[in-house]
Amino acid sequence: MITLVTLAAAVTGAVLVVGSTVGGWTLGLGTHDRVAIANTALVIYTCLLTAVAAFVALLAYLAATGRPALDIEITFNFSFPNEPVFLSAPSEEGDWGRKILGFKQAIARVTLQNKSVYAAKNVGVRVELKGLGGLGDQEGWQPVDFVTTVGVTAIQWDGGTDSIVHGQWSRALPALDFSDVLELGRDDTALVVTLVADGVAPLSRRLPVRILDQDEYDAYTEQRNERLT
Repeated sequence: MITLVTLAAAVTGAVLVVGSTVGGWTLGLGTHDRVAIANTALVIYTCLLTAVAAFVALLAYLAATGRPALDIEITFNFSFPNEPVFLSAPSEEGDWGRKILGFKQAIARVTLQNKSVYAAKNVGVRVELKGLGGLGDQEGWQPVDFVTTVGVTAIQWDGGTDSIVHGQWSRALPALDFSDVLELGRDDTALVVTLVADGVAPLSRRLPVRILDQDEYDAYTEQRNERLT
């Protein structure tokens, strides 16, 4: 679009100059003074080019200072996006609480989205466990918080300064595996996800986590199938 606007302004100005000097155009000035008419055409041409330059500079400024609009989607198998629901493993002697059964239901796809037209630079994502513990190593994620009796309680992914998320685009982050994660209490279990990028304030989202017994999970599965159909 910028190229077309620039070409249109240049062609329009050139046509005015040629028409006023060669074609006998008066440009509505009510005079036949060729010098005055030619000077007026040149002024119009200059104003058109100046307006285009200002327009291009404004677009460049907006592109440099515009803010991204980040969002996150964490989708565990057999759960809806950002609504993690798990089947608990059979209890064993000595267990503190229920554990997430370790099969593919515990694997999540993580997608970072930028809903703005402006690119997000130096992006980072942190996932904090609330009321949960026993998170294993996560490939592509770094542990950033640890409690001796609980284990890792927060992990982080950093895109770095050379990695951006383009406007109206998304980026797939390393998968998460919540196999054998332990429920420390049956109230207020959640994932708190915080997104950061250059030039924007941190954005946090709280994703409630449900760990269900077999009967509860069967009922949830039926409800989920109804929602899908």
